[in-house]
Amino acid sequence: MAAFTPVDTGFDGIAPFYDALSRLVFGNSLRKAQVYWLGSVPQKADILVLGGGSGWLLSRILAVCDPRSVLYIDASPVMISLAKKEVKNDSRVIFRVGTETAIWPGDGVDVLFTPFVLDLFTEERLQTQLLPRLLDCLHRDGYWFCCDFDQPVYGWQRLLLWAQYRFFRTLSHIEAHRLPHWLTLLNSLPSLRPVESKAFFGKMILSGCWQKTAVGRPEQAVR
Repeated sequence: MAAFTPVDTGFDGIAPFYDALSRLVFGNSLRKAQVYWLGSVPQKADILVLGGGSGWLLSRILAVCDPRSVLYIDASPVMISLAKKEVKNDSRVIFRVGTETAIWPGDGVDVLFTPFVLDLFTEERLQTQLLPRLLDCLHRDGYWFCCDFDQPVYGWQRLLLWAQYRFFRTLSHIEAHRLPHWLTLLNSLPSLRPVESKAFFGKMILSGCWQKTAVGRPEQAVR
C-alpha cells in the first residue's frame, strides 16, 4: 500500500469548508470552469477524475455524461468520504484514496478530468510522474479536460495567487510554492492534440480540452 505524505493528504483539515471557501473567493467561476466541457463527453465512457474533491463535479458527471464507469481518485480520505455521500455510493463509481500512484497499469479510460489539481505540484513532479501516468491510462482518441489557474497577467491576480499559495502551504502543506507552468507541460506532450480552451475570472482560470493522438506534436497549443 502506498504511503502518502502530508503534501498529498493535507486537504483533510479543510475538506468540510473547501467548497464554501472557493465560492467566497471566486464565486461560481471554479464550478463553471469544471463543468464547461461536460456536454462534450461521449456517452457511456470510462472516466477518470483525479483530485475531484468533495464530489460536486462527480455528481454532475454522473447526471450529464451518463458514463459507464468513473474512477474517482483523491489523496484526501475526507474528500473521498464526502464524495461518496454526495453521489450516494453510485455503483458506477470506483473510489480510491491516492494520487497518480493509485492509477494501476490496467486502468484504461476514455476521458480524463483534472480539476484544479495540477497547480498543487512542482513542475518536476508533473513532468516526470503525474502527467506521464495520466497520459498512459488515456485511450487513443480519448479526451483530457483540464481546468486550473493560468499564469497571472494583472497585479491583483498575482497577489491573489500569492495569498492562495501561502494559505494552502500553511494549512494543507501542498508541494508547490508557486503556480507551475502546467499548460506549457501539457502542450509539450507529443501525443496530445489541443482542441479548444475557455477562460474564466478575468483570464485567471483556464479550462481546456486535449485529445490523445497516435503520434506527432500538436501544431497549435491551447492558449
